[in-house]
Amino acid sequence: MKISLNNRKLGQILISIALIGMIFSFFGIITTWYYKPKIEETMLGVLDSLEQVLNNTRSGLIVINDTMTVATGNIEMITDSLENATNTLDNIAVSLTSSADLIGGDLRETIIDTQIALTSAAQSAGIIDNTLRLIAAIPILGADYRPEVPLSTSLANVSESLMNVPEKFLEINQFIKETEGGLGDLQTDISVFSAEIQSFEDSLTETQTLVAEYDLIFETMQEQFLGMRKQIPTFLLLVSIFITGGFFFLGFSQIIIYDQGKTLRDGERVLLSLSELNQNKTTDH
Repeated sequence: MKISLNNRKLGQILISIALIGMIFSFFGIITTWYYKPKIEETMLGVLDSLEQVLNNTRSGLIVINDTMTVATGNIEMITDSLENATNTLDNIAVSLTSSADLIGGDLRETIIDTQIALTSAAQSAGIIDNTLRLIAAIPILGADYRPEVPLSTSLANVSESLMNVPEKFLEINQFIKETEGGLGDLQTDISVFSAEIQSFEDSLTETQTLVAEYDLIFETMQEQFLGMRKQIPTFLLLVSIFITGGFFFLGFSQIIIYDQGKTLRDGERVLLSLSELNQNKTTDH
C-alpha cells in the first residue's frame, strides 16, 4: 500500500504553515518585548500630561478661591456700610456714596474677573473630568472618580448664576446715587439691597466650599496617579508575559504540525522502500 500524492502535498503544506507559524511566534515574542518599554514610556508620558493638567486646574482653583475671598471681603465691607447707613441716617449720604462706588467699581470688576476665571476653569475642568472618567473606567488601574456633579458643570453653573450680577450692581449703583436726594424710604431700600448682597455672598461661599471639595478630589487623584505610575510597569510586565506565553504555545503547536506534515511527506518514501523490499524477497523465492 502506498500513501497518495495528495497526502504528500498536504504534508508539505503543513510544514510550510508550521514554519510560518514558528516565525510569526518568534517575531511576536521579540516585538512584544521590544515595544514594551516604548508603550510604558508613552503611558507614563500621558500620565505626566494628565498630572500637569491636574496641577494647572488646581492652580486655577486656587486663583478662583483667592478672587472669591477678595469678593467676599468686599461684600462684607458693603454689608457693614449698609448696616451703618441704616443705623446712622445722618451719615447716610457719605455711606451711600462709598457703597455706590464700591458696588459699581471694585465689586463689579471683581465679579467680572470671577466669571472669567470660572469660565476658563470650567473649560479646563471639562477636559480633566472626561479624562478622569476614562481612567476610572479601567478597573485594573484602581482609579476612582465619581463626583455627584462634574466640576466643569458646577463651575459653569456658578459662572452663569453670576451672569447678571455686574449689570445688577450697576443698577444698584445708579439707584443709590439717584436716591441720595430723597431719604424717605431709604432704610427699607437699604435692607432690600443688603439682603440681595447677602445672597451674593452666600453664593460665593458655596462656590468656595465647592472649590475646596474639588481641590480635595484632585489631591486624591494625584495620589492615585502616583499609585498608577507604580502599577504601570508591573501591569505591562504581566501583559507582556501573558502575550509571550500565548506566542510560545502557538509556536509549540507549530512544532506538532510540522512533525505531522513531515510524517505525511516522508511516509510515501518509507512505504515505497518497504514495498521494494517485499518485492525483492518474492523474486528471490
